Amino acid sequence: MGKGLIHGAIKERKVTLFLAALIMIAGFYSYYITPKQENPEITAAVAIVTTVYPGASPEEVEKLVTRKIEDEAAELKGYDYAESQSRNGVSVVIVRLSQDADIEKAWTDLRQKMEDLQSELPDEAYPIQINTNLTETAGIIISMSGENYSYEELAAYAEDFKKELSKTKGIARFEISGKQEKEVIIEVDVAKINQYQLSFEDTVRVLQAQNVEIPMGQIKNEEARFNVATTGTYEDLKEIENTIVTGSKDSGAVVRLKDIAKVYMDLEDSSYRIKQNDRNAVLLTGYFQENKNIVIIGKEVEKTINKLKEDLPEDIYFDQVLYQPKDVSKAVNNFIINLIEGILFVIIVVFIGMGFRNALIVSMAIPLSILSTFVAMRLFDISIHQISITALIIALGMLVDNAIVVSDAIQVKIDNDVERMEACVEGVKEVAIPILTSTLTTVAAFIPLLLLPSVAGEYIRSLPLIIMISLSASYLVALLVTPTMAYLFFQKSEKKEKKYKIRAFFDRMLHIGMSKKKKTILSAFGIFGIAILLATQLGLQFFPKADTNILYVDIRTESGTDISKTEALVEQVAQILKNQKEVVSYTAAIGDGLPKFYNTMPVYTQSQDFAQIMLKVDLKKEKRFKTNTEFADALQEIFDERIAGGIATVKQLEQGEPIGSPVRVRIIGEDMEKLETATRKVNQYLSKIEGTINIDDDFTDKVYEFYVDIDTDKASFFGVTKYDIQKEVNIALMGRSAAIFRNNGNEYDMLVKSNVQSSEDLENMAIKSSVTGNKVLLKEVANIELRPQIPDIKKHDREKSVTIYSDVKPGFSSVEIQRQLQQGLETLELENVQVVFDGEREKIQEHFGSIGTSSIFALLLVYGILLIQFNSFIQPVVILLTIPLSTIGSIVGLFIFRQPLSFTGLLGIVSLLGIVVNNAIVLIDFINEERKAGKDIIQACLEAVDKRFRPIMLSTTTTVIGLTPLVFSGSELFQPMSIALMSGLMVSTLLTLVIIPVVYSMVESKIDKIKEKKLIKG
Repeated sequence: MGKGLIHGAIKERKVTLFLAALIMIAGFYSYYITPKQENPEITAAVAIVTTVYPGASPEEVEKLVTRKIEDEAAELKGYDYAESQSRNGVSVVIVRLSQDADIEKAWTDLRQKMEDLQSELPDEAYPIQINTNLTETAGIIISMSGENYSYEELAAYAEDFKKELSKTKGIARFEISGKQEKEVIIEVDVAKINQYQLSFEDTVRVLQAQNVEIPMGQIKNEEARFNVATTGTYEDLKEIENTIVTGSKDSGAVVRLKDIAKVYMDLEDSSYRIKQNDRNAVLLTGYFQENKNIVIIGKEVEKTINKLKEDLPEDIYFDQVLYQPKDVSKAVNNFIINLIEGILFVIIVVFIGMGFRNALIVSMAIPLSILSTFVAMRLFDISIHQISITALIIALGMLVDNAIVVSDAIQVKIDNDVERMEACVEGVKEVAIPILTSTLTTVAAFIPLLLLPSVAGEYIRSLPLIIMISLSASYLVALLVTPTMAYLFFQKSEKKEKKYKIRAFFDRMLHIGMSKKKKTILSAFGIFGIAILLATQLGLQFFPKADTNILYVDIRTESGTDISKTEALVEQVAQILKNQKEVVSYTAAIGDGLPKFYNTMPVYTQSQDFAQIMLKVDLKKEKRFKTNTEFADALQEIFDERIAGGIATVKQLEQGEPIGSPVRVRIIGEDMEKLETATRKVNQYLSKIEGTINIDDDFTDKVYEFYVDIDTDKASFFGVTKYDIQKEVNIALMGRSAAIFRNNGNEYDMLVKSNVQSSEDLENMAIKSSVTGNKVLLKEVANIELRPQIPDIKKHDREKSVTIYSDVKPGFSSVEIQRQLQQGLETLELENVQVVFDGEREKIQEHFGSIGTSSIFALLLVYGILLIQFNSFIQPVVILLTIPLSTIGSIVGLFIFRQPLSFTGLLGIVSLLGIVVNNAIVLIDFINEERKAGKDIIQACLEAVDKRFRPIMLSTTTTVIGLTPLVFSGSELFQPMSIALMSGLMVSTLLTLVIIPVVYSMVESKIDKIKEKKLIKG
């Protein structure tokens, strides 16, 4: 930073101060308009490929559909792995890409591959459906329920809301979930259709042909043109009933649809229903446009809702299941309060340490740097959320460090009677390079955190970025604004600095260290060794659970696909929830999961044996439980005791990168019988390990189903093909959409199906030969018998697998449980299967390893910067000694506060890399200056510590005190990080003021002796 620029900033101080004021105004405006959300957006590279293959068994679906899709997906560039489910008539393949993949290109390639693959699938398979929009999280979920209203009536009211709310600026769309659509049912009587040479497929074709509109053309003459039109489509149910489906060429008699079938309107046999506190409900789900301030948009939506509610009947309940604008506003406000508290604490510390006038000027660096950061956030499209605000809180204390050093240097010059302009310019010049180096080293320490190749890395990416931006802003403020303000307001100090007890303590420690150098160094490394042993006592954790008032319950019936059984199980769970006073409300989805209401929610696939309940809780009502974890565990015990006919598992929302259950074991093999046996053995052993809870697996027990065993010889004799049988049975049992019935602006499916209700009915259904046109009873060409079958084949990365998972009770470690299980598996006889662990331990190993690699890169960057400044190989090593020794404080801090070593806790320790060296940089620079002035090493060290004591203590204290609100905020995500930083910084102060001078004096003395010997020899 040139003298001319600093001189110019002071000389043109009106312009400088005007620009500073302009930046502050821009900062306030940027804060107001910058998008606000609770958590960062995560681009999960996941797609779901769904294919319906009506009537096919799970084995057929896996062989003819799923396997082909998996093989094609595996060729994608950036492919990581795929998970699949093959069920009766449905294939679901979840494709995951690696985090560094080109997602847009990969999904384009996937769509092209699936389009090309369609021709290779069975003719009966429906078009492949691809959904890549799985990360989109609902911003608003509103339930509309009523005891005296049908799903159709509720949906009609919801449509009115949807129409008006979708007009709101900033809203992407609104959707209605749980809407029960009507359809036209054409229920064919098997006994009656058997009397005619008519098949189910013939009936479908007739309806399709009858319900079309073909352009008729025009009649033209010399005077005009007239369009010719006729009624092509059905206008009412009676017209459908009177459709001629077959007739006799000889007699001219015709058979109408009403002669063989009942035609009526009914609700679709939906596999997805919503309940709100036991009442039938529909959900109105809203999604916000990207990069918008949802708090502002939410207020507009609320105004529209309140206006629309005036027209609703009083007995319709209107509940906000999820309203992110309020949640985000509350969360952001809480973090902003923490930020303001931190600012006030830092300013108070600066005032105590520097006096009113100097403190006022130094403290200006805080709001100016923060508001400059808000401007940069707006420019770089960084949203305001808990991660970005936490970054500001972490950086808070460091924002005044540079200003403190600059103001202290200027004050010393003024006290030494240097002319005011010269004092300001020379004071800045004296410390410009050291504070630039300290700023660069801090920035360098955070750069590798930007490069973490994972979802977790993406989740916290804004944290290092914002710290880097704010520190860069603080450097510019310290070099341009601080000296300008100092020129206007600084005066010569009137009183000599008092020597406080804390300073006397450090002086005494330094003198002892200098007199017993080797013992001091050995003591420091001895304490470091003890801290490492203490670190082994810290629990390991990937990410803590989310701090929200929401829990959810996943429910699955024991077997079968009857949605009524699932609904009955939901009612059991609901009765238990009613008796829990902590439960404020609950919303249930039957047949699928609820709309994605949190960004880390797992991907669900539609299934009639699955349901999900989201419940809002208020633990302060009864004060029986301190945390969500305690309440969830207590609720789980009740479910385990009382729930019959299925499993209900209480889940907490996850943060960062979701892992599901912390203990996960995958068993891989081709033989389903051996997979089942191995699953049972591992399950039993896992249940014996203390600390496990909610042990379950995704192996689906066999179910009995009717199997049509076709006698190919008899079928050939009658001219009936397997396809004839499959398509007729498929239409009869599952139904087939024949056409669309349009009435009063609404569209309804026309579904052809049979009245078959038993195996006898099915046996007596006649099958029409596509070769001869004759019909034969099914029992004449096939046997129908009950057979056990696995209803769901699951695969991981193209191999059949079963996943066993378990939650962990409070006070127990998932890492330790998996270690015990791994040892136990060595004693079990698991035949021809492979066991793979895929739980929290593996995530910790993967991500902690990435952080370790990043920290080495950061260390090299910091060393390179120090090497450039000091032009020495040795002095940077002396400074870097503060890094491993400062971890002593971090480990002890985490141990005292009973915090695990989590992902964010480790980030806090790595962040120390660039922070703890700052004071050492300035200190070593002063020692070198003292030595250039002719003082010996010991004297130079003592005087440098004496001169730098106040700014070092001030900068450390401000950083530590700035973290205090975060430490006591109760945030499970950031408490470990702030504790690691704060306690590490506190210990680093002792290291900087004692250990660094001691090591420096030892190393430099040795170097001087070597130089003297060379001179003597020379």
